[in-house]
This record gives sequence, structure tokens and C-alpha cells, in this order.
Amino acid sequence: MRKAFRCGFRGRTGDRVKSSVVGLLLFSVVASSVAGAGTLLFCIVILAWALFPLLVGTRDALEAGCIFMLVPLGVVIVVGLAHHGPGAPAP
Repeated sequence: MRKAFRCGFRGRTGDRVKSSVVGLLLFSVVASSVAGAGTLLFCIVILAWALFPLLVGTRDALEAGCIFMLVPLGVVIVVGLAHHGPGAPAP
């Protein structure tokens, strides 16, 4: 029996492409945070939310997006502490 043609990435190559895209998104988040480009960081996060349904499927897009959002949050906190010192967040 023949399998129906399905769009999307399948197999090992598809997994590598998906991992590479997520890795590029994460690298872009770190690079834009270190450079202090807040608008670029915002655009990268929006792009990630737009790509997650294609990368993980519509069923898991919300979960993947929420987990991904923890990474930029942590990166922004760490970069802020590195730039301004540990006393900066305190009033």
C-alpha cells in the first residue's frame, strides 16, 4: 500500500532542519539581548511563535512557545545582571 504524500519535514533530515531553526532562533535571542536590540528581540520572539506550528505541529505549538519564552526571559535577566550588576533590579 502506498502512503499518501504529506507536506512537512519527515525523518532525520527534517529533525535536523527543525533543530537548526530552533537553534538559530535561540542564538538570535542571545545575540540581540547582548547587543541591546530590544526591537529585534521582540521580532525574533514573534517569528518563533509564527514558526512553531510549522516546526512542532499545531497541537504542540502552545506548549513549545511557552517553553521557548522561558529562555528569552532568562537570557534577558542574565544579560541585564551582567551589564548593570546584581544591585540593578533592586529598588
